[in-house]
Amino acid sequence: MKRIEMLLRDPLYHDYMERNINEERNLKYCRHDLHHHTDVARIAYILVLENNDLGYFVMEANLSGRLAAKELIYAAGLLHDIGKWKEYQMGVDHASYGSRLARDILPRIHFNENEIEIICRAIYEHRNISRDMSFLGERIHRADNLSRVCSQCDHRHRCPKIENKEFSVTSFEY
Repeated sequence: MKRIEMLLRDPLYHDYMERNINEERNLKYCRHDLHHHTDVARIAYILVLENNDLGYFVMEANLSGRLAAKELIYAAGLLHDIGKWKEYQMGVDHASYGSRLARDILPRIHFNENEIEIICRAIYEHRNISRDMSFLGERIHRADNLSRVCSQCDHRHRCPKIENKEFSVTSFEY
């Protein structure tokens, strides 16, 4: 996955990730670091594989093949919270802002216009579930929820997000 390797080495990506770390240095839970981004990417890919949806995604998104589909899934997972720092600073929606930031990075690492649209839509959609979500947006949303083991978190009783969490991969029917 050469484009994912390029993303992980991209200075702009590192800058945004560092901004997240700086804004969350006093946060005790739910950090938006590389560990979380990698978890979301891997879980989203697993969700697609477990439902035999990789071929469908290739066709539905008009992609060149399975490797391209895997790279899109990983790129969306690795980029989904890159705008979180701006939400802390100015209260903007991190999903919308992150989608815009991703548009600056993705061409640099050789994603084409179609792929950029798919990834950025998924980033934009990942925060709130809706009927009109894209295939990838729904998988990133679910993976984001599944990436946190909230039931084991010391702060779960004060967490505003816990009521909307999906705790099991099998709790959602297609």
